[in-house]
Amino acid sequence: MSLSLALSSALSGISLSARGTQLVAGNIANAQTEGYGVRSLTQASQVLGGQGNGVVATGIRREIDRALLADLRAAQAQKTGDDTRAQFWARVETAFGVPGETGSVGNLVTLLDTRLQRAVAEPSSQNLLLQVTQTAQDITRKLNALHETVQTQRDTADAAIARDVTAVNAALDRIATLNDQIQRQTLMGGAPESLMDARQRLVDEVSEIISIQEIPRADGRIMLMGRDGTVLVDRKAVEFGFNRSLMPEAADSIAGGGVSNLSIDGRAALAGNAMFGSGRIGANLDIRDAAAPAVQNQIDALAHDLVARFMQPAVDDTLTPDDFGLFTLNGVTGLPADTLGLAGRLGLNPRIDPGAGGEVWRLRSGIGLAVEPGQMAHDNALLVRLRAALVAPAPLSGAGGNARSVPGHAADALSYLAGQRLALDQKTTANSAQTAALREAFAAGGVDTDAELSKLLVLEQAYAANARVLATVDAMWRSILEIR
Repeated sequence: MSLSLALSSALSGISLSARGTQLVAGNIANAQTEGYGVRSLTQASQVLGGQGNGVVATGIRREIDRALLADLRAAQAQKTGDDTRAQFWARVETAFGVPGETGSVGNLVTLLDTRLQRAVAEPSSQNLLLQVTQTAQDITRKLNALHETVQTQRDTADAAIARDVTAVNAALDRIATLNDQIQRQTLMGGAPESLMDARQRLVDEVSEIISIQEIPRADGRIMLMGRDGTVLVDRKAVEFGFNRSLMPEAADSIAGGGVSNLSIDGRAALAGNAMFGSGRIGANLDIRDAAAPAVQNQIDALAHDLVARFMQPAVDDTLTPDDFGLFTLNGVTGLPADTLGLAGRLGLNPRIDPGAGGEVWRLRSGIGLAVEPGQMAHDNALLVRLRAALVAPAPLSGAGGNARSVPGHAADALSYLAGQRLALDQKTTANSAQTAALREAFAAGGVDTDAELSKLLVLEQAYAANARVLATVDAMWRSILEIR
């Protein structure tokens, strides 16, 4: 090997060591950076005139386990969606109240039964009658508050969908832009790795909102697809459409036009789209259009049952047909067949409400009476029938199920809410464990600082060896020049 060839080889080795050192330093510096892909230098032998002439860097490889990343994104999307659903059921269950809790639906219904029994034993007591009306008023306020809670949750879900649609559109546009920039850098022999890191972070954000899959292209671009096969990003990005609906009513639905459906480039998204099977948008659509209406049906059926039980002539013969008994429905006359939204209209009959100018003696003598009759202060017959109506087995209107007392129906409703919440709690626990395991496995394939430091030692040794070659060549040239 000539001295010139040795010098050229040593210089190429030093240059390669310098580039490798820069990559190692960058890897260590970004060990905790989200979305960072470990860089490694690819190299090859350099041949000149049929002879080896050192080494040359052929490029930078960004190392990512795509299969593991796809699994992690899918698990994270499932976890995000189930967490959102679990929060909804927990809030509704808390608003309903657990057994034994003061102010819970079950506690208030049981308290009404207890106070009716006390009034039966002492019908002349104005204080006991007042306690009955106060408890009945508390029940109406509780169901009104539950109605508001459910509708607020629908509105919250609708607002969250609108925010996520805006975020997805912005992210998809940015991914399409990065695709173009990465393609140009790749074709021009540049270093697009930092752009790829930024793109990966954006795809991670999108994967928590909708269910997607990533397909790499040979030129550095990626194609992003929904789980239903819809192409979201390739040369350009699609646009999701959604119209925010402020405070939707109980009767509002997609079919009725009260709330908005999602669209993709102007085309309505089909119900049950696999793209929304996991992630936040799918969870909030489920809350707005399925879970919240199901809870609304439960409390509306309970409200309907409360009204219907006490307006029967067999319970209070002073009432005319369609007259309300202990409970009324604000804004309507008579009991409607459609129970939707009744929990929000439930109220105490103003005839027995002292706060509305009513008199509590009507609980003892007859709610339909205009004037209190004399000599009936000790008659408890109506109170007995009111209490019997409360505990008599009867099915819920439109909800099916077994015939139960009002306390029984309240317990069934709570059991339904608790069952939904418990099922989601179990799923979120499993999701958290799976996501944590996949995240740990993915992190293990990231920057290993010990391995990077070992590479640094090797590079240092290579640099030192090439430097010695340069020093030796320099010394030999000096000796040759001195001989001359």
